[in-house]
Amino acid sequence: MRLLLRLGARLLLALATGCGATAHPTTQPIAMTSPRTTIAPASESLVTLERIATFPPPGWHVPRAVRTSPDGAHVTYLQSETGGADMALYAFDMKSRSHHVLVRAHELVASGEPLSREEELRRERQRTQIQGITSYAWAARANVLLIPVAGRAFVRRADGTIAPLPGEGLIDPKLSADGTKVAFARGRELWLAEVSGPDRALTQNAPEGVTRGQSDFNMQEEFHEPSGLWWSPTGDKLAYLEVDERLVGEVPILGFRGKADLQLLKYPRSGAKNPSVRLGIVDLAGHTTWVEMPSSTTIDSLDAYLGRVTWSGDGTSLFFQRLSRDQKHLALVRVDIATGKSRVLLEHHDDAWASMTEQRPLENGRLLAVWPHERRQHLVLVDSKTGAVTRQVTTGEWDVFHLTGIDAKGRALVIANKDSVLERALYAVNLDDGTLTRMSPESGVHAVDADHPEHGWADLHSAHDRPPSAAIYDASGSAVGRIDIPRDPEIDTLGLRPPTLVTVPAEGDAPALHGALLEPRHKEPGVRYPAVVVVYGGPAVQSVLDEYNPRLLWQHLADRGFVVFQVDNRGASGYGHAFEAPIRERLGELELADQLRALAWLSAQDFVDGSRVGIYGHSYGGYMALTAMLRAPGRYKVGVAGSPVTDWSLYDTGYTERYMATPATNGTGYESTSLAPVAKNLSGKLLMIHALMDENVHFEHSAKLIDAFVAAERTFDLMVFPGERHGYRSMAARKYAYRRVIDYFVEHL
Repeated sequence: MRLLLRLGARLLLALATGCGATAHPTTQPIAMTSPRTTIAPASESLVTLERIATFPPPGWHVPRAVRTSPDGAHVTYLQSETGGADMALYAFDMKSRSHHVLVRAHELVASGEPLSREEELRRERQRTQIQGITSYAWAARANVLLIPVAGRAFVRRADGTIAPLPGEGLIDPKLSADGTKVAFARGRELWLAEVSGPDRALTQNAPEGVTRGQSDFNMQEEFHEPSGLWWSPTGDKLAYLEVDERLVGEVPILGFRGKADLQLLKYPRSGAKNPSVRLGIVDLAGHTTWVEMPSSTTIDSLDAYLGRVTWSGDGTSLFFQRLSRDQKHLALVRVDIATGKSRVLLEHHDDAWASMTEQRPLENGRLLAVWPHERRQHLVLVDSKTGAVTRQVTTGEWDVFHLTGIDAKGRALVIANKDSVLERALYAVNLDDGTLTRMSPESGVHAVDADHPEHGWADLHSAHDRPPSAAIYDASGSAVGRIDIPRDPEIDTLGLRPPTLVTVPAEGDAPALHGALLEPRHKEPGVRYPAVVVVYGGPAVQSVLDEYNPRLLWQHLADRGFVVFQVDNRGASGYGHAFEAPIRERLGELELADQLRALAWLSAQDFVDGSRVGIYGHSYGGYMALTAMLRAPGRYKVGVAGSPVTDWSLYDTGYTERYMATPATNGTGYESTSLAPVAKNLSGKLLMIHALMDENVHFEHSAKLIDAFVAAERTFDLMVFPGERHGYRSMAARKYAYRRVIDYFVEHL
């Protein structure tokens, strides 16, 4: 149940127009007449540190990467046999309604083989936490499976036999549509292997610093584009990226893993040189035709982002999206494969920023795209040769997030939030008149896999108060089976409670904010409790959803007498572009204003001690925790910042320039959002946590702020992990980090 809770008094805090170095004035804590509560010992919570640090959390022993075989006879998925992180590949037989294991990772390679540096970093950028078999793919038109494991690849034929591909160090292997060939990147080149034969390089003589068949750091980390190669549906050509990083700056990443470990990482910092990228089309004889980029007055062909590559069904055309370096101009482009010439089909300009979307070629010369429309994302039909818009299929104050497929009736299957900003549901859209039919009977968040919707789809769904379930539907949308997800006994034995979904009301021009609140387990009338605000706060993320999330850290804190709270501030995705765009060129300012407004609302609740509030965040959340402590001193008594950005000039081009432009064009914005100049404002207790080998937010961010704290003679605490990255991989590191975070709030709140 969502509660609309009203704040009796308006926030008294006057917010500066710019971030600047000016701190938000300190307001007096709310007077407390109730006795100060004592935090209960760790033994009062059944949620242990080890359980908090263990993956997956309770309730999320679920099927992953659900796919349908080309003949519709099987639904395959990854799931653990033990309830842990090690995944096996399963199949659900649509005829017998039975499940069985197809293959396990240890049947293919020896367990415990170390990852290559390339594979380790790819997993970081894709946020991969599972182990064992972590991915697989069906051929588009043959019952053949490709299973990559530990830098090798295996093909499971229709008869169940498994053949290894030759060699190691395979990156991003992909099956041809007929299942007879596999393309992959290895070293600097693009390679081809016959399923029953040898491998050979399709490209030759790439110089040091140039790769073929791989996307670069920016595309993997910031644009959700992990691949750099795409098979034609006819299996006789491949589209691929050539990435030239020779002029991209290097950042040294020095850590310690039993011994010193130094990596020189190609990392384009804001305002600096990006890689040069070309799109090529290579035939199986190794001849490449380079795509001629269309002339444009808004997109520089030599300095633009390129992604979302899609082939037409007959293999005669290629479609992709181009985004200008300043990310304000987006174009959907068609390539004639015979000539390599291209033309723009659709264009979009946004004064804040534009984002790459999706497109899907249809029959009869049509192209269906998710495209910006009145500051929302909607479906549009265009002529795939001329770009003429034939129909604006959907409109309204809601967004289409994903184009899942085309069903047996010719309707588009999409994931959208039409019924609630906190939901993601499956809808079938009639392309002739835009009529929507909701296909998800349950409320909450639905993740749908429909790579062959003509046979049906699988739906993994949950709500904030309902653990995940997985249903299998046939082509008509009728449920025909379930992937077994027994109720996790830990949900009951640990006494896990769902948070309450709340709304912080609008004030003047400031919009209403959605939040989640978990009260202390043993709350007594008339008693006020300390609170911990958990924050991410960054753009392109929605933290508050009607989705099951056990939030074990929250549960532990609430068991011991804390209130735990989170809110989506402006900049968050899912609420429309008008909600996210105002943060442009001033990261941290409006986000902090919204967080302080939410803090005032929280402190006004009769069970919250507004003088004992802490704030905790990681990554952008670490930046927000530091921003709150340094720009609104006194509002939060304690802060914990994990892997924080402290100076946007040190972060990558793809993310930073989207929201902040460049240091050359927005120098004032970069200066006013840097945290070192306001280090002197620190007055509360602060713990910073950072990994030396963080390849995303480099330790240099924390080092710069540490020097500023030292110069300002401010006392703070620091925890460093010598061998971890942006996401802590080892169980010991995760457990230790959670212990330090919890102990810090217990000791100082």
